[in-house]
Amino acid sequence: MAGCSNNSRCASTSSGPYDSLTWSAVPRIGAGLSNLGNTCFLNAVLQCLTYTPPLAGYLESGQHRVTCKLLSAGFCAMCALQEHVRQALGSLGGVISPLNLVKNLRCISKSFRMWQQEDAHEYMRYLIEALHNCCLPEGTVANSTSAQDRSLVHKIFGGRLRSQVKCTICSTCSNTYDPFLDLSLEIVRADSLSKALVRFTAVEALQGDNKYHCSNCQKKVRALKQFTIDKSPNILTIQFKRFSGSGSSGGKIDKKVEFGRTLDMKPYVSNPQDGDAKYSLYAVLVHAGWSTHSGHYYCFVRTDGDTWHALDDSRVKPVSERSVLDQKAYILFYMRDSASRGSTGAQQSTLLSLFPACKQLLSDGAGETTDDVDTLTDECGDVGSQARKEGGYHVSHRYTRGELGEEPWDVIDSGQMRRKPICCSHLRAVGDSYEFVTCSS
Repeated sequence: MAGCSNNSRCASTSSGPYDSLTWSAVPRIGAGLSNLGNTCFLNAVLQCLTYTPPLAGYLESGQHRVTCKLLSAGFCAMCALQEHVRQALGSLGGVISPLNLVKNLRCISKSFRMWQQEDAHEYMRYLIEALHNCCLPEGTVANSTSAQDRSLVHKIFGGRLRSQVKCTICSTCSNTYDPFLDLSLEIVRADSLSKALVRFTAVEALQGDNKYHCSNCQKKVRALKQFTIDKSPNILTIQFKRFSGSGSSGGKIDKKVEFGRTLDMKPYVSNPQDGDAKYSLYAVLVHAGWSTHSGHYYCFVRTDGDTWHALDDSRVKPVSERSVLDQKAYILFYMRDSASRGSTGAQQSTLLSLFPACKQLLSDGAGETTDDVDTLTDECGDVGSQARKEGGYHVSHRYTRGELGEEPWDVIDSGQMRRKPICCSHLRAVGDSYEFVTCSS
C-alpha cells in the first residue's frame, strides 16, 4: 500500500482553478462499482460524490493532478477520486473496481478496518476532510479561516452556522459562527425534512441549572438559544440521525422521513445578505438494515435531463423520481439553484429590503430615475429630514455600516443593476457610514 500523508501540498496557491466550476448536472450515467468485501458503504458514497456536479466537473478537468505535489510521495485522496471519476463516467454500462480507494482506506481514517462494514456518513466526512487537506496551498493550517476561504471543498460543500444566545433581561445577543460541511438532523420527533429543520432551528430556553451567564448583566440569567444558517452552501448535504450512539449497537430509526425534489432553506437562514437559498435534489443515499456496521448501502443519483438511476454496487438501472422520493433516506444531497448562487442577486435583494425606493431605481430599466429629491427622501423612509445636494449627488439618507452588515458595499451602481447607465443610483462609503445617493446631473 502506498504511504499515507496528511500534509497539504497538493494545490496551487491561487484559487483561480476553482473560479470556473461546472454546476450543471452530470450529463450521463457511468459504471457500477464492484463490492470488494463489505465495501457497499464506500461504493454508495463514491457514487454520490461522482454525480456532485461541481466536484465531478473539476475532477474530470484533470486540473488537480497537474498541480499535485503529494502523489509521488504517497496517497492523495483528490488524485485517487479524480482517477475514479474519470473511469466511472467513462465506462457507460460497465463495472469498475474502486480498489485504490479501498486499499488506502486507513489513509482516510485510522479507525477504519479493511473488509469491515463502516458507517457511510462517517466515511463521507473523513473522505471530504481528506479532499480538503489535499487542495490547500503549502503551509496552510487545515482548520483555519484562510483554509476555508481558499479550499475547493469549502467552496462546494461549505456553509456557516450561527448560534445566537439572547438574554431575556437585557436582550443582549451573543453570536457564535461555525463552518459546516453537512447538517445532521434529529428525526425522533420529525417525520419530514421540513419538520426536522424547524426543530433544528427552534428556539431553546436556557434556564434552571442551564442558565446563561450574561456579560452585560454580570449574572446567570434565563436566555434563549437558536441555531440558524448564516451562510448557505452550494452543495447541501443532510444526514438523518437514524442510529443511536456509534451505531454499532442499539436500534435504528427506520421510519420514512418525507423529503422533496426541491428545498427552500430561506426560512432557516438568518443572514439577509445570503439571498435566496433554493435547492434541487440530485442524490439520495439509503441504508437497509439495523446497524451502521451491518445491512447494506446503496444510492440514487440524478443526471442531466432529470433522469434518475439506482446504483447498488455493480447494478445500475433507471428508476422513476417517485421511487426515489419514497425511499427511507439516510443522506440527502441538494444542489443550490443557479439563481441563488450569485452575489449580485443577494445584494439587490438586501437593497430592496432596506430602501423601498430602490424597487424603481434598481429595476431592469423600467422607469427613469427621479430627480425629485423630496419624493426620493420620502420613499426611503427618512421622514422629517431634508435631502441635500453634495458634489453633484442628491444625498437622501445616511446608513451606518452596522445597519447594512459588515460586507464592504463600496458601490452598487447602475452599471451593475440597470441597462440604462445614464444616471447613477448607489451606495457610497463615507467614513464609517454609507450614503444612498442619486446623481443630479
